[in-house]
Amino acid sequence: MPRQTRQKTRYSGVFVVDLSSGDQTFYIRFKKDGKLIEERAGRKKQGMTGAKANQLRVDRMAGKSETNAEKRERLLFQAGRLRIGGLWKEYLRHKGGKLKGFRTDENRYQNHLSKSFGKKFTDDLVPLDIDRLESTIAKTHSAKTVGNVLELLRRIINFGIAKQLCPPLTFKIRIPSVDNQRIEVLTDEQFSNLNEVWDEYPDQHIVNMHKLIAWTGMRPSEPCRLKWINIDSELGLLTKVDTKSGRGVQLRLSQTVKQILKSQRALLDDSSPTMATSEYVFPRSDGQKREPDSWRKYVKLICNRAGIPKTYRPNYCLRDTIATTMLSNGVSLEEVGYQLGHEPGSPMMKRYAMFVTEAQQRIVDRSEELLKEKLKGSTQVKP
Repeated sequence: MPRQTRQKTRYSGVFVVDLSSGDQTFYIRFKKDGKLIEERAGRKKQGMTGAKANQLRVDRMAGKSETNAEKRERLLFQAGRLRIGGLWKEYLRHKGGKLKGFRTDENRYQNHLSKSFGKKFTDDLVPLDIDRLESTIAKTHSAKTVGNVLELLRRIINFGIAKQLCPPLTFKIRIPSVDNQRIEVLTDEQFSNLNEVWDEYPDQHIVNMHKLIAWTGMRPSEPCRLKWINIDSELGLLTKVDTKSGRGVQLRLSQTVKQILKSQRALLDDSSPTMATSEYVFPRSDGQKREPDSWRKYVKLICNRAGIPKTYRPNYCLRDTIATTMLSNGVSLEEVGYQLGHEPGSPMMKRYAMFVTEAQQRIVDRSEELLKEKLKGSTQVKP
């Protein structure tokens, strides 16, 4: 649309564009859901006037009529021909509130999929599109990120196929295998340094969250969801709600954890009224729930100051440390699973058993002991 021929009208957000044929086209501009939308209202020869265009604009803003883009999406929806961008919106509408990693998925979609795949139909895709996506992401991100983005794309498309919103792919999206068997364990010195940094770091709200993960093995998102009603000081219980397994999980409070929570309560009482009266244990400044992304950079800084390797994940290295420390000191895998909130037999628990030498040796020694006892019993019953 040539901007040089645009002319204002007496109505705000309504303007006309002169055409070479001598006709005029009316356009309207408005905001909806925070987005600036500009669309054609109609031609003068077809009966469109400034007043009619203005009324159309009012209706659009009030949601009384569809925008041109909304109409196209509705027709595509009815025909089972949504683009991937449309599938993503429907995916969020159906599952957004149930997704544990909603914000992570949203970031992956916006950063890696929206621009190159948002306007494509599934039956337009060819294997080369996937290869190019994989190659582009691999230039700046890890192999794990590549796999996560491809898995998200596959999830979106599978959702669309299941809901009959798009044709199926003519090929399979294969997720590259990733050797993700690393376990990040802090040395005694690193853990000691971390405690010193905690004492000196200015934002003790962040420190207390980090400490809680270190001393309980909680997942980074779990302290963010933690509310004061989830803590029973008299019984010494903390209930982790909406966990990865979908269940509420109770955890006994150690003396150190009780002290961390007591310190956090005192911090909140000395903070602003919105924080002091918040239902959350670690609220934002406005009293609402924090998100893990909002404080990840701060705990990364804490870990850097403590001399922890930069390749370590600043929260999950604490979970790995508490798990391996427990295993090395004779605690069973089931007990570690209880502490960290893993289901029995989960892949993570198998990884811990595989990588901790002490746990491997204890399992071997125990199996030998049991077989010897079985042999003794067999010998005793002989005449």
